[in-house]
Amino acid sequence: MSDLLLVLIILGAVIIGGVLIYNWLQEKKLRKQVSSEFIVPQKDVLSDDFHINADAYVIDKDLAEVTEKSKQFMQHTIPGDMQIADNELQQAQTLEAAQDNSYVEAQILRSEAEDLTEGLEDAPAITDPQITETPAIEPIVKASLHEKIQAAQVNLPDSAHPQIDLTAILFASKNIRSHDLNTLKEALTHISLPNTLHGLDQQDKWHVIDENDANEFKQVACSLQLADRGGPVAKNLLNKFQFAVEDAGLSLNAQVEWQGSGDALQRAIELDQFCIEVDQMVSAHIAQGDAPIHGTKFKGLAEANGMLLKEDGKFYQYANEAVLFTAMDTNNIPFTAESLRSNVLKSITFQIEIPKVSNCEQVFNQMIIMSQKMATSLNANLVDDNQKSLGDLQIEKIRQQLKVIHATMVARGIMPGSPASMRLFS
Repeated sequence: MSDLLLVLIILGAVIIGGVLIYNWLQEKKLRKQVSSEFIVPQKDVLSDDFHINADAYVIDKDLAEVTEKSKQFMQHTIPGDMQIADNELQQAQTLEAAQDNSYVEAQILRSEAEDLTEGLEDAPAITDPQITETPAIEPIVKASLHEKIQAAQVNLPDSAHPQIDLTAILFASKNIRSHDLNTLKEALTHISLPNTLHGLDQQDKWHVIDENDANEFKQVACSLQLADRGGPVAKNLLNKFQFAVEDAGLSLNAQVEWQGSGDALQRAIELDQFCIEVDQMVSAHIAQGDAPIHGTKFKGLAEANGMLLKEDGKFYQYANEAVLFTAMDTNNIPFTAESLRSNVLKSITFQIEIPKVSNCEQVFNQMIIMSQKMATSLNANLVDDNQKSLGDLQIEKIRQQLKVIHATMVARGIMPGSPASMRLFS
């Protein structure tokens, strides 16, 4: 082994030894410092008794007594022992009056009263005469406004549709009169989309509130249609409606409960998309063939099949006062009795507005049968929108499309041909 290697080994051993000695000295110094700073406790908090200065906690002691009194009152009041300790209740009330200057104690009493009310509401009926005659329970047990609201959610006006309307119910502490709503009525006149005001009378029946209504209402329902064929309600109109209803609630000291969930504007946009999807028309055309179509003959055939010519220049087919389909000039030239006597027709269009008929497939079949018979009588052709012959295969494809649209509306909760659908697609 060379001298250089030996020197390096010795030097490394010295360095390691020096580091160990330095660490030992630092650890010894730290232990002495910790020992000198540590204070030995005079008491063992785990074994010694815990004492409280009663004079320093007078308020807490009083509050504990109040809480205990209230708990005793609850135990005697809630059915179980079927007895009420009147003296306990009176003592609790007396103590409450004596502590009027303490906000904290008042809060405790109110909290106990609320807990007691909840317990009584959930308890079964009490039949003991002593209990039913106790005057102390009377101001505590009363109908909850929340329960009234829950009941109203399933008792809306028939014309207020949850899918197409935004509806708010006004619950007031006293009956609402028609003239109390004049400000709200005035605000609603500036909203273009259909809106209604309904009042729930003393017989629990909803009816429209008009200007001369002298009734008093327990509740008021205010509804706004969220969309129509012109599109969804504009955001500014929606805000105006909501502000007007909330303002009316403040003026009447009434609580406003909005029906439905989700953002109203988003609901309006989704409703408009639904309308675009299902607001379809199905048409069949009688086109002139080798011989012209005489207006007089067409009018006679239409009337023979029960169709009526209306002032708008269209023939209407009715069933129980409901429009099934119409017949019109393909070029949208209104029919008149004079024009039909003197003119010939190139093409006649039969048309169904799908959302407005309750059974569009059945009505479509009726329209096809009628148009086929009339085309035969007029020596004309039955064609589709592209002026191609309308055969059995094309007719069956249309039927399948009608079934899809009908199912889509039913799934949405808007029945085809219903008053809500007629209002939505007017």
